[in-house]
Amino acid sequence: MALPLQLSLFTRKAIIEYPKNKNTADALGAVEADDGHYYYVKTDANGCPTRACEWILTFLAEAVGVSTPAAAPIEMKDGNVVFGSRRVPGVAEDIITQFYLTTPSVTNFGTPPATGLTPLLSAIYAFDMFNYNDDRHFGNYLTYDDNGTRRLHAFDFSRALFWRWPWSGFPTAADNTRVCGALLRQLHGFDFPAASATLTRLGGLPTLAVANIINMMPASWLSPSVVQAFLQWWDSGERTVRIQLLTRGLSDGSLL
Repeated sequence: MALPLQLSLFTRKAIIEYPKNKNTADALGAVEADDGHYYYVKTDANGCPTRACEWILTFLAEAVGVSTPAAAPIEMKDGNVVFGSRRVPGVAEDIITQFYLTTPSVTNFGTPPATGLTPLLSAIYAFDMFNYNDDRHFGNYLTYDDNGTRRLHAFDFSRALFWRWPWSGFPTAADNTRVCGALLRQLHGFDFPAASATLTRLGGLPTLAVANIINMMPASWLSPSVVQAFLQWWDSGERTVRIQLLTRGLSDGSLL
């Protein structure tokens, strides 16, 4: 499938660079950019096109209703163009987010529920399983207070998509995504319709929409051969089969 003309988003320039302050394997640190915003930045690592993974899955997530921080290409002072994830204003400290995620919902224990948390977590789980994200854990959710309502975002797709491409099966029961997912289900239950709706949206997303997402990122982030292979896979019956297998596994519990 031929890509349309390159339409990369406007590349921001780093004005101030900060070293990373968290023990995250794939992060470079953070920057203040010339658009007046603060970004957490990543480049490729461990032989994986990390920037492309982050870019494609950030926009795919938004396309199917999973909220993520805004993304932009960032040119560092050394000329390297990296993936930038914009800081969400008022984001809670990790300990507050973990407390929020580990406070049981009303369906389990009769306590006041976190608003809409069960369907959100279920949608994120389905999205991660589809994209073979084997490393979703408590440290890559973020929350913030929006006039008394706590909002949830998922971020960090470094260990997904091309990390294990081409895919064979799904994350295993020993992977962080499923270990953390099992704990969250004990606390909040599982909303199969929300998960299924996410997979239905992935199934209905046209190949051209995915091509446009890829086309918005710098062309150097992903080799043409991998782009072509991924778009051919997306356009094939293999995507439908993967969604069917995952839907069945979520329904019968074998992939929970």
